[in-house]
Amino acid sequence: MAKKTRKVRTFARTASKSMEKNLVKNAKKLKDDPYLVIPDYTDAFSKKCFKKIRKNLDKISRFKDDVSKLEKLSNRKSLDGAVAGTLLVAHSEKAPYLAVAKFPTGEITYAQRGKADKEKLIAAQHFNDPLLRLLGIKDIVLKGNIHVYSWDKDFISTGLEANPPEDFINFVMKKIGFSYKNGVAACSHIKTESAKKKQVLDRHYLRIHWTSADTIVAVCKDCAKSTKNTLFDLTKYLIESDISNDFSIDVIGQLVKGSNSVFDNETQYVDEYLSGKLTDISLIKKNMQKREESIKQSGEKLLILDGTSYGADVDGFIKALKPNKFEEKGLELVLTQVEGAIVLDNVTPNKVLEKFWEEHGLDAINSIIDDEELAEKFFSLDDTPSDILEVVFEYKERQDVLSQLPRYKSLPPLASFADHIARTYKTFGEKKSLAELNKRPDDHKAKSLAYSFLLVFGKGKDKKWQYTAVEVESGEFLKEYAKKFLDSKPKKYHKALQELIAASGSSEKIDSNLL
Repeated sequence: MAKKTRKVRTFARTASKSMEKNLVKNAKKLKDDPYLVIPDYTDAFSKKCFKKIRKNLDKISRFKDDVSKLEKLSNRKSLDGAVAGTLLVAHSEKAPYLAVAKFPTGEITYAQRGKADKEKLIAAQHFNDPLLRLLGIKDIVLKGNIHVYSWDKDFISTGLEANPPEDFINFVMKKIGFSYKNGVAACSHIKTESAKKKQVLDRHYLRIHWTSADTIVAVCKDCAKSTKNTLFDLTKYLIESDISNDFSIDVIGQLVKGSNSVFDNETQYVDEYLSGKLTDISLIKKNMQKREESIKQSGEKLLILDGTSYGADVDGFIKALKPNKFEEKGLELVLTQVEGAIVLDNVTPNKVLEKFWEEHGLDAINSIIDDEELAEKFFSLDDTPSDILEVVFEYKERQDVLSQLPRYKSLPPLASFADHIARTYKTFGEKKSLAELNKRPDDHKAKSLAYSFLLVFGKGKDKKWQYTAVEVESGEFLKEYAKKFLDSKPKKYHKALQELIAASGSSEKIDSNLL
């Protein structure tokens, strides 16, 4: 596939002294040797391809000192017209105003002389730039289906055969920025032998095989950049009609370690990468996503975590996630409802729950507490699934405890107050209980009892000012009875309540009110 031609935008500016000086200097060098704009070659086919332009450059060379003739020759659109226009700059020794062309690689200045195409003028006036000089001959190269290589020390055509010189390969490898050794340029996470053998690693990676150079470039997903297309960096200093014939692109990565699945072998979106539409990281990600989609479309119950397949073993999959006890129960409820394949990498238990929470979370909560209205309230909480499950299971545990507590037809006021605080504590915890203590009866015994609960919760000092010295003293006496009551198991709840009420000095009787 040929590289995509990019549209060049231009505008004008006043030339700086240094810009003008460099342009005039290059123009004079070109006047001495107009053939600098075309590559060297030794093969017959390259000679045939460059025969016409060389003949036209012969004419430029003959009239290089004839300004009038050069002005006529500069009206041609071709490369030789651009050379003629550039030689006019050499004669005038000035270029006060320059055109500016915007390329993806940056802005390029040039003098507009004659009618040659802007890319041809840029190539002629920057003939010593290994990238820009390719603009002048790309039409010739693509038409002849030949191969041209341009670098800091040379500029050559190898004709119909792709045969990059060793110096050119080294030049390009330095531009890539990876360590280059034994025919492999790779990021620090990929060993030379691994790249050569296409070995599957823990990190997914992009592997580019430059066939004619017998060179491999490999970059892992962690080093791949969202703004970089390594193939573009490899090929921007060369021209050949179809780079897909010379470069093989592979994304190496398995969703299941040790698998020989067909989904892990085929690299897709290569044409988009070759055309520059995809960067290194986007090519890697799109391929791995496609492989994941292919597995999911198989319809099998398949659980894959960090490259390890657990088949349909939900328990093994959950165990590998290392969830807490609340997450574990939630995952069991959710994952048994999910059909097809689940492929996850580097996730927490909560992240797994989040992935399926919207679809299965409400059903999971309802199966725990068997109360649709309350399940809706828990599901609507603005918390993580993990935190919601903890609240739900704690509520369920408290409800289980409450179901075992004694049930009373009625209770006298003080005992009713103590029972209410205990059941609130066992159901909703300390925070809610403190709020309920603010609703205490206003008599002396109830206030003493309330203060004893505050002491158990460690809040007595904060509220002490609300109580009389007698109520504080009585509350301190009742503290251990209150603690025993709040912590009591269902079988000992009634006895602990009786002891607390008796210790408070009340004569209230509650035995006969048990259901």
